[in-house]
Amino acid sequence: MRPLLLAVVVLSLSPAFADEKTPKKEPRPVAEKVEKTEKAPPILNELARQLLRRRMERHGRDLNQLATGVVLLRRDVVVAVAQTISGEPRITRPLPDTRDELNSALPERFFLLQDELRERAKALAEAAKNRDDAAVADAYGRTIQTCVTCHVSFLTPTE
Repeated sequence: MRPLLLAVVVLSLSPAFADEKTPKKEPRPVAEKVEKTEKAPPILNELARQLLRRRMERHGRDLNQLATGVVLLRRDVVVAVAQTISGEPRITRPLPDTRDELNSALPERFFLLQDELRERAKALAEAAKNRDDAAVADAYGRTIQTCVTCHVSFLTPTE
């Protein structure tokens, strides 16, 4: 136990002994890293937020479990959570010439990202089933990229 404690203390103090002449790179905000393919739509209106609130809370819980499963190589957890995400009922696009207020409160970009999340979660589940850890890491990154892209698109104000 003492060698483990000593290792933790040494590793936690190591930044204090780092060369101060080495310039520290500031991390770029996630929003800058996300490739923008089109101008971001306006922030979601209150009706759309109400529609999505429970779903996003559920996704948050799922993604916490997913992150833990990926990092700890718990492939069974990764498969189960990724299948849950990919199998979640989709919010359907509004039909033309209808007054479906809930679905029409969401822009087309939302539906595209919803479809992308579904496909990427399926790929993640498949990689975990195949016990291909490199593919799991890649598929997990692409899945999270979709989440971040959606958040950048709908949670940040446009200028």
